[in-house]
Amino acid sequence: MAVGNLIIVRNFFENSIPKEMIEAANIDGASKWTTFIKIVVPLSRSIMAVMVVFSMVAYWNDWFTSMIYLPSPNKAPLPLVLRNILIKSSASASQASTISGGFAELNKMTEMIKFSSIIIAALPMLIIYPFVQKYFEKGFMAGAVKG
Repeated sequence: MAVGNLIIVRNFFENSIPKEMIEAANIDGASKWTTFIKIVVPLSRSIMAVMVVFSMVAYWNDWFTSMIYLPSPNKAPLPLVLRNILIKSSASASQASTISGGFAELNKMTEMIKFSSIIIAALPMLIIYPFVQKYFEKGFMAGAVKG
């Protein structure tokens, strides 16, 4: 787990879970597990949604692990394929700089490939975000550091 995510979650639990509700559950005779399952988990749905989105984005953008462990480029995930395309287009643009003429057109094509790969890589996260937006905004703001 990333340290930044851990700080957000810790601040959420310190500032957003009412201690009075936990004390009331203890007075009513609820065990720690019952208090956790019936009070803390329902109140922490928003921060769970935030952490799910953060984890999904981190795993979605992870190309380095697959570059190391996958023996075949046929099974490469999308971020690694896009990275390889960007490297090849940049290499061809740098080779074209030594040849006179056509560099501006090739450089424009390289930039277009970069921008389109950004859109393709972000598309799944943009599709998922509207469904968890209400939890995301509430959980992130509640877990933020307050002065």
